[in-house]
Amino acid sequence: MGRLAPAGTVVLLQGDLGAGKTVIAQGVGRGLEAPTVVNSPTFVLVNEHLGGRLPMRHADLYRLDDLDLIAELGLAQAAEGGILLVEWPERGEGVLPADHLHVLITPLEDDVSEDALDASPRELVLSASGEQAQDLLLGLAEQFAVVPA
Repeated sequence: MGRLAPAGTVVLLQGDLGAGKTVIAQGVGRGLEAPTVVNSPTFVLVNEHLGGRLPMRHADLYRLDDLDLIAELGLAQAAEGGILLVEWPERGEGVLPADHLHVLITPLEDDVSEDALDASPRELVLSASGEQAQDLLLGLAEQFAVVPA
């Protein structure tokens, strides 16, 4: 995703705690050749990773439940000229950019202990809203030889 995404890309990463949202963000950072460590911005709210192919901004809305406060973060502007990844996007519904790629991450095993969660397989469901996100989704489908539904 990091290698294919154009400037202005917004990716919403949704899943339970420990589902792998930050792992996907780390992969996007590697694809962008971000020179900084990508980790969860839970306490910072938005981390910025500069110096790669495009700047990457990584937001975590887990601790926020006020839409006005989320709107004040200016996440639509954070995507300009780079890539914006948002963890816990359901908390910002209505104030996040309309053109986005949504990634829903679900562990495949129903009864997974916390110790085994890191190793358990995941299902990723990607859906696009908007033209730019649709183009990215088609590019990813071609990359992995997957036919989008």
